[in-house]
Order: sequence, then C-alpha cells, then structure tokens
Amino acid sequence: MKKDKIIGVLFILIGALILFYRDAGFYGFGGYVDQFWENIIVSSVMIIIGFLFIKKRNY
Repeated sequence: MKKDKIIGVLFILIGALILFYRDAGFYGFGGYVDQFWENIIVSSVMIIIGFLFIKKRNY
C-alpha cells in the first residue's frame, strides 16, 4: 500500500513538471508548431494516473 502512494506521488510530480516545462516548439512545413496542448494533455493524464494510484483500494 505504501508503494502505491509513493508511485502516485511520483506520477503527480512528473505531471506537474511536464505542465511547467517550456519547450520553444519547432518549425515544420506549415510554420511554427507549438507543443502547448501536448504538454497539457500529457500532464493531466499523468496527474490523473497519480491520483488513481493514491486512491487505489485493496479488496
């Protein structure tokens, strides 16, 4: 049980780091490509997984 909480907290911390990570983006064929939405989606998934690990119930 303690291991699940540690893993959950690590997922939440990694998700927060991804959320605040600033990547300048890159220039593709269509112009400048920003990775803003990608960072938000990945960080929210990581945070949700972290909360699921913390709230995991043993039956």
